[in-house]
Amino acid sequence: MRKYLLLLLMSTLFMAPVAYAHTMDKSTLFTDVPETASNIQDIMVLHSIGLLGYNGKDMALNPTDNLSRKDFASWVGGFFGLEGATVDELAQAAQKEDYVSSLDGDITYKEINTALFHQKLELENPDATMTKEEYITFLTEHLSYDMGGHMLPQMGGFSEGPTGTIEDVVTGDETGIIIDGETYMLSGHPRIFADSTDAKSWVGQQLERSIFTTAGNHHHGHDSDQEEGHGEHEEGHGDSHDAPASNAATLQYVQISSAQVATDDTKEVQSSNATPREEQKTATDDKTSSNSSTVWIIAILVVLAAIFAFVFVKRKK
Repeated sequence: MRKYLLLLLMSTLFMAPVAYAHTMDKSTLFTDVPETASNIQDIMVLHSIGLLGYNGKDMALNPTDNLSRKDFASWVGGFFGLEGATVDELAQAAQKEDYVSSLDGDITYKEINTALFHQKLELENPDATMTKEEYITFLTEHLSYDMGGHMLPQMGGFSEGPTGTIEDVVTGDETGIIIDGETYMLSGHPRIFADSTDAKSWVGQQLERSIFTTAGNHHHGHDSDQEEGHGEHEEGHGDSHDAPASNAATLQYVQISSAQVATDDTKEVQSSNATPREEQKTATDDKTSSNSSTVWIIAILVVLAAIFAFVFVKRKK
C-alpha cells in the first residue's frame, strides 16, 4: 500500500510546473505595483532596459513620489554600463560623466532631456519636476524618438526583438523560444510578461513584443554632437540589463499573450452572432462533453475502488 501511495506522490511532483530561476515577472517586479496596474507593461519595459530600478533600500517603486536626481542617476549609470554595483556607486559614476550636475533634490524634464535625448525634445515645462509615475509615462512616450538615426534603447545596447507564434521552447540551464524556425535565447535575468513563467506553457502563444540586449554597444554622451562608443563593462550593471558572455543577442524582455484568452474571445464573438439553432447545438455539445467527463470520472473512481478492495482483501488473507 505504501508503494502505491509513494508512486502517486512522485507522479504529482513530476507534474508540477517548472519555475525558471532569475526571471522577473509582472507579479514580482515591485512590491507596491500590482500585476493589474494599467501601466505594468511600460514599467516592465523600462525596468528591463535599466531605466527604472530600485532605490537600494527595498523593492518598492513608490510611483507617486517625486523622482530624485540620485535615483535617476543610478538608473542612467546602469543603462549606460558605467562602473558601480550599488545605487550610490552608479549615481556617482553618472555624475562624474556629467549626466547629472548634482545628486541632491529632484530631477527635471530639462535634465532628462539633456542626459538621454541630446536636448532634442521640445518641452512645455522644462524646469518642472515629476513623480516616478510621470517619469514612466514621459519615457514611454519618447522611447521611439529618432535622435538622428538612433533611439533611446539603442543607446543602452537594446533593440526590438522578434514577434510571432511561439512554435517550441528550449529548456534546461538556459531558456529559449523558437519562432519561424529560429531559436532566440533569453538573457540570464529576463523580464517576462506572461500568464506563467513556465516556458513550456508558452508553446502556441503569441510573442507580442520582445527586446534584445547585447554586450557593450552603449552610445555614450549626451550632447547633440557627442556620440562615442562606451565599450563593454563587466561591472556595475546593477538592476539594468545583463551583458552576455558573447556578443550574441539575447532576449531581455518578452511579452506573451495567452492563446487561450484569444480563443475564449473568439468563442464569445461567435456565440453573440449564433442563430437559435446553433446555440441549441452548442448547448447540446457542451452537455455531451460534460456527460462524457462525468463518465470518465466515475470509471476512474470504480477502478481505484477495485484496487483498494483487492489490496485490502489480500492483506486480510
